[in-house]
This record gives sequence, structure tokens and C-alpha cells, in this order.
Amino acid sequence: MYTDICSKIGIQYPIFQGAMTFVTDKNLVAAVSNAGGLGIFAPGDDSSKGDAAWLREEIRALRKMTDKPFGVNLAMRSSKIASFVDVICEENVRIITSGGGDPTEHIAKLKEAGVLVCPVVPDAKTALRMEKLGADMVVCSGMEGGGFVGTVSTMVSLPQVTAAVKIPVIAAGGIYDGRGMAAAIAMGASGVQMGTRFMLSTDCTIPENVKTAMLAAKSKEAVAVDAMFRRGPHLRCLKTQIVTDLQNYENGNDAQSAVYMERFAAARDEQLLRDGKVDEALLPMGEVAGAITELRSAKEIIDSMMEEYKAAVSTMPQF
Repeated sequence: MYTDICSKIGIQYPIFQGAMTFVTDKNLVAAVSNAGGLGIFAPGDDSSKGDAAWLREEIRALRKMTDKPFGVNLAMRSSKIASFVDVICEENVRIITSGGGDPTEHIAKLKEAGVLVCPVVPDAKTALRMEKLGADMVVCSGMEGGGFVGTVSTMVSLPQVTAAVKIPVIAAGGIYDGRGMAAAIAMGASGVQMGTRFMLSTDCTIPENVKTAMLAAKSKEAVAVDAMFRRGPHLRCLKTQIVTDLQNYENGNDAQSAVYMERFAAARDEQLLRDGKVDEALLPMGEVAGAITELRSAKEIIDSMMEEYKAAVSTMPQF
């Protein structure tokens, strides 16, 4: 299967690995790119400790691990964004995806440097604006996904976005196999992006006890932590003790914004994830975790997806 984004980016299969702060390191990125998909590195936002010099080192290290294209995700509200953009342009990264804010200010500079720009969007209105600003493609991300998400499902938002824009659209949220990819292509997408599926792989370096907890989770245990105090998107993550505590506090009569934000920020500490503190860390996870039963390598995931896609298309009834 070869779509327009394959030729535009230089990848074999139209499969993006979703960028996940603290999760998507160079090992996973290289594994996905080497398997024919697009690995996307996640330097993170201000909760991440890496600076521009570190990002440059990681990009150069990645080039020693794969000769295939890879991308970098940019969190636009990060205080490091200007320096990160400079590094990406100087290091000739093939493509960036953007989230966590408006990429408008940086699109022209990135495109001038030959970097493909792919913002993550929640709806057709935003997709149209990104297209007019010069985006090369967009990721349409539905509420089923893990991490910071909107409030509309992929099944509803995707066909609206593909009908609204002329640039390629990559579907994200609720996709974990070839059947989901076939559905996305049928709705006009040029490819798919998956985060949770690649997080639950043998190439991902998060602690094994975190993976075990996610493999045991049901789809309904991928809960969206409310955004009342943060005034931003929901954070969909594995329902653990800290999630329950945050929800209980936020719904209490004496809840205070400053206290909530302090607890929320503390639970997003990278070291909690690295140490496998399942009940203390906010662990982003999509609803598809409930359908994933085993860890596979990135190559096995991509190869099986392509076989499943072909089977789904070939057996689809003709009317």
C-alpha cells in the first residue's frame, strides 16, 4: 500500500508512530522507521528536561540508527520551541508534527528549510486554517487517543476533515490494526498514526510493569482527566490511584486551582514513569489498550497491519 504521503515523506508504509513525551525515545523511533513507517521523536514540553543541545545529539544519534526518514514532534507552548525549531532546520529533519499550541509563528521558517509541516488538529476548522498557512498535511486526532485529546471521536471528525482540505490527512485515535487503517482510508485518510499500539511494543523502553498494567486494562479504563482547572484539553490516561485522587479532588467543594495544578504537574514527572510508579504517575494511554493483548516488535506490528489491511479490503462487501 503506497499513498501520497509515502512518496512525499519517503516512507514505505503510511503509518506514523505517535509522539509521546517521556515514551518515544530514539530506540522506538528508529525501530518504526526501519520497519517502513515514520518514527517520530518527542522532545516534550517544559515538563521534559531536554534542551536544544540534547535534541541535536538525539537527532544525530538517530541518524546512526536508521537511514530512513523520521520526524520530530514540537510542543508549541514550550519555552524551548524557538531553539528546537532552529535545531530541526539546521539538522534537516524530514518532517515535524506539532501539538500543544499554535504552530503559525514557525511554519514559514520550517518550510523555508525544507521541513514538512504536519500539525495535529481536532476538527475541520483548524485543518483548513493550517492548510491556508502552508501545512503540508495534518493529523486528525480523535478523543479515543491517549495523551491530550479533544472531545469528538475519530469516526466523526475524520470524514469532516478529509472533506474540508486538499492536503493529505493522517487519522489518529482509536487505531491499532489493519482494520482500523482500512476504515480510515475509506473515510479519505492518506494514512494512520498510532501511539498506544507502539508504546505497547518490545521496542518501547518504558518499564515492563507499566506495559503489563496497560495490557491488563480495559478500554473504559483509559479515562480523560478533566480540564476544568487546567483550561485545556483533557488528558486520556490509564486509570490509576493518582487519576482517581485528581478526579475526587477536582469534584470536591473545596477544590482550588493552584493545588490541583501542583498535583497534576507532580504526577507528570518523568522520573515517576521511568521508575514504574504506576499509581503515582499520569500514564497517557488510548482506549485501544483494551484491544491489545501482547507486546510485539514495531516490525511485527507494521507487517501484521498491512496483512490485516489487505484482508479487510479484500473481504469488504461490494454493493
